[in-house]
Amino acid sequence: MVHHHKSNRAVEGNPDDRRGMPLRPDVDALERRTQEDLRDVGLRVKKPERPAKQYEAIQNEVDREVDSGEMPSGKMSRAQRDAFPPTRYGR
Repeated sequence: MVHHHKSNRAVEGNPDDRRGMPLRPDVDALERRTQEDLRDVGLRVKKPERPAKQYEAIQNEVDREVDSGEMPSGKMSRAQRDAFPPTRYGR
């Protein structure tokens, strides 16, 4: 029989009650190991973009779209907006 490198608890959940899905992988540990492997083979390691910088870029794009009229803003009253879903009845 083949010996597993992980315990049943880590692979299959709780073996005592014989149910449950496998545990989710530790995303941070996986990312850290990936970065270490890339560094070990001599590849360039990219630094992840800061969440604050990502948020700022998205917010700037939304502001640009609202200013140009590509994206409607919430500045209109309900009576000024089109009916949603469209209705066949008159107002």
